Amino acid sequence: MTDTDQDLPKRVVRTITLTEDDLNMLDEVERVLSKTGHRVKTDSKLIRAAINVASRVLHGKAYDINEIAEKVVREDGRSLSKLIAKKKP
Repeated sequence: MTDTDQDLPKRVVRTITLTEDDLNMLDEVERVLSKTGHRVKTDSKLIRAAINVASRVLHGKAYDINEIAEKVVREDGRSLSKLIAKKKP
């Protein structure tokens, strides 16, 4: 296990069922996040971003969609491994 792997949050695999309305809302989340310039396209990243926003709203906290997008991309193991591969000479 590398230092990079240790910095990532623990992942838990869960099966979820979404309705067509849920998927439409995820598409809306993707459109908003796309405007930030971040590649938040996979369902897991979109759901994590939506959970972050919902949690902050429920707790009456302000949120920055750009900050959330950066966090979700940074913590995604696949995205991180691609970034590390690109940085190698």
